[in-house]
Amino acid sequence: MLSNAVKSIHPWVMQTIGRDWVEYIASNTMNVVTQRIDPFLWTYDCKAKIIDIRQETPDTKTFVLLPNQHFKQPLPGQHIEVSVECGEHQKVQESRCYSLSIIDAHTVSITVKRNPEGKVSNWLHERASVGMVLNISSPRGAFVYRGQEKLLFISAGAGITPCFSILNALEATAKKPDIAFYYRSRTPEETIFRAQLEGNQVNSTIDISYSRQVESDDRANVLPNQLMDAYPDLKDRHIYLCGPESFKKEVLTYLESIEYDFDNLEVEHFVRFNHDASETRKLDEDVTVTLKSQNISFVIEAENCGQTILEAAENKGIHLEHGCRSGMCGTCRTNVVSGQVSGNTLGKTIYPCTAYPASTQLVLE
Repeated sequence: MLSNAVKSIHPWVMQTIGRDWVEYIASNTMNVVTQRIDPFLWTYDCKAKIIDIRQETPDTKTFVLLPNQHFKQPLPGQHIEVSVECGEHQKVQESRCYSLSIIDAHTVSITVKRNPEGKVSNWLHERASVGMVLNISSPRGAFVYRGQEKLLFISAGAGITPCFSILNALEATAKKPDIAFYYRSRTPEETIFRAQLEGNQVNSTIDISYSRQVESDDRANVLPNQLMDAYPDLKDRHIYLCGPESFKKEVLTYLESIEYDFDNLEVEHFVRFNHDASETRKLDEDVTVTLKSQNISFVIEAENCGQTILEAAENKGIHLEHGCRSGMCGTCRTNVVSGQVSGNTLGKTIYPCTAYPASTQLVLE
């Protein structure tokens, strides 16, 4: 009874006392008894309680989460990792990254499109219920607004979630940038946040394009390879791109064909970068890497050129900012000043955790 009573007041505790004070109190009263009474608060782990579930489309749900005191306030566009135990007989922990679609003062939301082959998305759609506690990570990722004056968000499917989060945050600011928003969906019924987007047309240019339905409005029929027709000033805009891998590849190919400056491009990744070892250039000489921001250089011996740039730097005792080590979070992102790189690249932009030297002289920002 005591345990149930304590758990029922979690929203009040977080909103009234605040996370900082809860962390102070819980850390100073941590013991076996308090952990048993309330493992949500008396814990060293970052957790979140589901306080609401909304059906957005036939295959998409929004889960409103109340994080505990170990959660740090996120930036719009960031994501969290959600871990659940899947399996009927033998429980196996599975994890998946989800963008925060809505960020409020005390709660955050993830909007999950059901993937027929996705273990975590299916578990959330079938098993998750209000009151359930999930293991989550602190916010991660560099897919965030950086103060640019002209923006174009390009998204498809569930890739709308980080773009929608940034859009909401910018709409609430006194001085908004020039915002254009292109969203590719299959049908109106499958369009995530359709009502909110259609109601936001006054403040931003928002276009929803359908892949399985022809509309009378020409702007609703714009294909990813026709973006310049809809946005003639596209090259002057900083682009935020998120969506299924095939969609992103189509857009990137188009942007490359019009010689868009990839330095002005932000891309969100939700799958690990898979490097084809055959594409790694075999070098017969040592590689000298110069890091302009740190004003230092280091050498990668020829026999070690199969290492990523991050691994090679660490082996030399040099610290590079990084996060996931799989090309997803964007923490290690930097630009090539001169030289060549293979692996995870976008024009001059590279991800050292999944990029490899391809020339004997390499200068990075």
